[in-house]
Amino acid sequence: MAPLLEIQGLTTRFDLPTGVLRAVEGVDLTLEPGETLALVGESGCGKSITAASIMRLVPPPGRIVAGSVLFKGVDLLRLPEDQMRDIRGNRIAMVFQDPMTSLNPVFTIGNQVAEGLRIHRGLSQRVAEAEAVEILSLVGIPAPRERLRDYPHQLSGGMRQRVMIAMALACRPELVIADEPTTALDVTIQAQILELLDRLMAETRMGLILITHNLGIVAERAQRTAIMYAGQIVEQAPTAELFENPLHPYTRGLLASLPESAEPGQKLATVAGSVPDLKQELAGCPFKERCPICDEACATHKPGMKEAGPHHLVRCLKAP
Repeated sequence: MAPLLEIQGLTTRFDLPTGVLRAVEGVDLTLEPGETLALVGESGCGKSITAASIMRLVPPPGRIVAGSVLFKGVDLLRLPEDQMRDIRGNRIAMVFQDPMTSLNPVFTIGNQVAEGLRIHRGLSQRVAEAEAVEILSLVGIPAPRERLRDYPHQLSGGMRQRVMIAMALACRPELVIADEPTTALDVTIQAQILELLDRLMAETRMGLILITHNLGIVAERAQRTAIMYAGQIVEQAPTAELFENPLHPYTRGLLASLPESAEPGQKLATVAGSVPDLKQELAGCPFKERCPICDEACATHKPGMKEAGPHHLVRCLKAP
């Protein structure tokens, strides 16, 4: 069976007055129908720009300069914009990180949730609103019919996030890209949303790319995990394998920083330093300044991705 999504060599840059920012550099990813792929890394690693690139929503002065994004065999980067609009929000949906910048402040919640149903599924206003009530209820919004008349500013941050998730799921897409979808939600609602996604995936074979900092959610929900650093995928493996046998020093650092990794009374481990300036042409390994096992070769040679085991890929000169 062909992958639902196959990304090859995706490269996105921003032409800034201070130089070219290399936000995404040669990313390769695949996603099967019904699979959850977690994309993990600290802020500034390129996760959200990778998602925006898949959707062809990179804001100017950003531009996709190379690669392909095959959705069920069709390269999204080569489609005319009108065909891409038919796919975006209908067959592929995205849950954005900040609902206040994604929800239109001058339209009601009902109008915004029903809009995709009217445009993509041709429903009447009345039928679309009825379906909007149902999907708002599914994502845990109380009194959903009353909420249809509310504006975004009248809802809490957690409620707005649930509205964003409802909008993404309304047309029953084949692929959802969720950028930190549960960050603003309490633990109970977070579990409800994740269970809803699980149920939809089981019913429809929907694929999910889950961008998150929460490694607990990754361990519970993702079949495969890709670790991103400085615009590149540095390690990719089945999730259980990655947690049991992390090979890249960055992956090891992220896992060591989990609270459960520390002994009682012991300070949490951290990954020292910060992501390098992506406007600079980086010599050698991008992680070399923060790496505890870096040597002279790492300072001068750029590591390529290599296979370290069945379905386990790593970008490190010193990995086995």
